[in-house]
Amino acid sequence: MSIRTARRDQVHSAHAALIQRFDPLTAQGLDVTVLVELSDTGPTSIEIADGRCTIRTGVLARSPAVTFRAEAEVWLDLIEGRIRGMDAFLAGALKVTGDLHLATRFEALFRRLPKQPRFEVTHTDVRGLKIEALVAGEGHPVVLIHGLGANKVSFLPTVSALAEHHEVHAIDLPGFGRSSKPMPIGRRYSMGWFAEVVNGYLIARGLDATHLIGNSMGGRIALEVALHHPRSVHSLVGLGPALGFDLTRPIAPLLRVGQSHWMGAAPVQPSRRLVESFVRSLFADPDVLPPEHHRVAADDVVAAWRDPAHRLAVLAAARQLGMEPGNGRGAYWRRLRNLIVPSYWVFGEQDRLVASRYAARVAAAVPDALVETWPGVGHVPQFEAPTRVASAVTSWLERIGPGPVQATSATLPSSQALTAAR
Repeated sequence: MSIRTARRDQVHSAHAALIQRFDPLTAQGLDVTVLVELSDTGPTSIEIADGRCTIRTGVLARSPAVTFRAEAEVWLDLIEGRIRGMDAFLAGALKVTGDLHLATRFEALFRRLPKQPRFEVTHTDVRGLKIEALVAGEGHPVVLIHGLGANKVSFLPTVSALAEHHEVHAIDLPGFGRSSKPMPIGRRYSMGWFAEVVNGYLIARGLDATHLIGNSMGGRIALEVALHHPRSVHSLVGLGPALGFDLTRPIAPLLRVGQSHWMGAAPVQPSRRLVESFVRSLFADPDVLPPEHHRVAADDVVAAWRDPAHRLAVLAAARQLGMEPGNGRGAYWRRLRNLIVPSYWVFGEQDRLVASRYAARVAAAVPDALVETWPGVGHVPQFEAPTRVASAVTSWLERIGPGPVQATSATLPSSQALTAAR
């Protein structure tokens, strides 16, 4: 028997065992084909429909929703629970084409093996909305909140790193990813509305004294939760967080009067090349990631943009951010002074969306906060500097600890002292 034949038989046997672990309850509503192309054994099609999982050698006539490409050894490690798919993807050992959300959900369609780490996709009803989340690990809860136009996949490196010691929830905000996308009427898609949804998620999932970590708009939403529901939040971390931007102040009155977000109803599609160029612009050095990762991210954006409900959500949320009042009790920088939850803020020096100069204003408004600027980093530090983010956030979580605390000068050193110490 040749080595190739032996490997093929091994893969077939592993697939037979995988079918036995299929959980139809996790696959409700799915009618998809997954194509697996292994360099040393050939293609296999996995069809999931009507609560059943069927695996066949070869390529089916129906176009796959997602395609996995890897060596047989990597694929065996994945389906037999020795590695996680997101880790293989981030390491470049698993190539993904197509629906990233389905790719992320694939492992969760099968019952866990005894020693396999927790990894599942959950759906939670919050205020009449379905919120999808990727949940991994065990321990004190950490909730990850993505930015404008993104989704839970944008936090994969952080999920992977923190799930070793924490129960990590990477959520899709309403309007994004696979969560519900309500029409943008009333307060919907304002930062306060998002905060109420996130707090509702914490309550529905029974998450107490939770650490919130947000990127871009997600950082702003984490702050709003901490300001309005401080008992729900143990600490917050903002990675390139959206703030009260000075540049939008002159046009804020026009945004309040106009209803420009309804332009999202028009079927306007950006070119894929333009989208990928924008994705690359978010990085200080886009070449820190392989070209394939930028391609996958751009494909995900283009696919999401085909949905008019998603387009409306993006434009409505952007409008709400731009309408931030510059004066009065509701002004961002005035409200920021009332923050009592321990906070850690990271700004990239090469961030083209959130200028690092805002770091000084945050430090002045919240003297007890830890505020840092990172050279060589742009707007998505969790992907640009995943190891540094993991190390910094882990150190922060260890410092804060699992029990309720108050953010006072007695419990946290000043931002200036911490900056000097580093």
